[in-house]
Amino acid sequence: MRIWLGFLLPKADRSLRIPFRKPALQLHDLTTLMAERGLTFDDWAGAHEHLEHIGYYRLTGYLYQFKTGDESFLPGTTFESVHDRYIFDRKLRLLIIEAVEKIEIAARVSISDSLALKHGAHWYLNRGLFGTPNWFYSKDKAKFDLAAWHARFVEDSRRQIEQSHQGFIKHYYKTYADPEMPPCWMVFEIISFGSVSNCFKFLKSPEVKETCRKFALNHHVLSSWLHSMSYVRNLCAHHSRLWNHQMTIKPIVPADRRMQFNGSQNERIYASLLTMQILLQKIWKDNGWAEQLSDLVDASANLPMDEMGFPANWKARKEWGFIP
Repeated sequence: MRIWLGFLLPKADRSLRIPFRKPALQLHDLTTLMAERGLTFDDWAGAHEHLEHIGYYRLTGYLYQFKTGDESFLPGTTFESVHDRYIFDRKLRLLIIEAVEKIEIAARVSISDSLALKHGAHWYLNRGLFGTPNWFYSKDKAKFDLAAWHARFVEDSRRQIEQSHQGFIKHYYKTYADPEMPPCWMVFEIISFGSVSNCFKFLKSPEVKETCRKFALNHHVLSSWLHSMSYVRNLCAHHSRLWNHQMTIKPIVPADRRMQFNGSQNERIYASLLTMQILLQKIWKDNGWAEQLSDLVDASANLPMDEMGFPANWKARKEWGFIP
């Protein structure tokens, strides 16, 4: 494997690879090409304007579902139907960001404050508070070095703090000489959600009790859900396609909740949406988020919901709160 910009690239026989020769095309040429392949346009000028602001390549992720094997489009496919799917995805991302914001802030505060009360403002520097949980999975678990992990976590937190332009961070370094790092309530405002979820995963069981109690989940499940939520949040931040995306980082499905998760299926966005709903209900009662999701789904009747992992009777599941 070759590493390039942090990604592992599979080995390939160079003789089987070809030079990239695709030219950049004007928007008119792109729309003409789509029309030649069978895509119809109810409003040619409107489609051209949408492509100008969205970009052809971004839209191709929504075109694949309408194509046949030879790159032509299924009969009756219109540009407007593809664009509607793109708009659905955009609205879904905004809805997810609203939910994740509430959950993320609640998790940050709970983890930071509960440990600060027990161990002081700089508890995150104390390696003795961290351990390897028995459910931790690694391809080479026996060689996992917790001390090295903690050192990386602290160094990564330091880097994020140093890159911050927040006034309260500048005030800390201007005012205080020791400790070198700011208190946890400042740090947990700065570091990424991914760093927060990673920190939570390796905290010892006694240290996570308060946060687990708040969300009514055990350490393993809550750690998995926060991690997967961080992943979905990043997808949203980069405006990635969600509606039929196959998740790389999936929330685990507790044995007692398999029915609610559409069996044990968790690789589609529905599972992540359900975890958000369950967590939201613990910190934001009567929030109306499920109703907003329901309205969005109902307004997209032509969307194949099974490709998002939605079961046919999803609204009848008690977690969504539509039934008493």
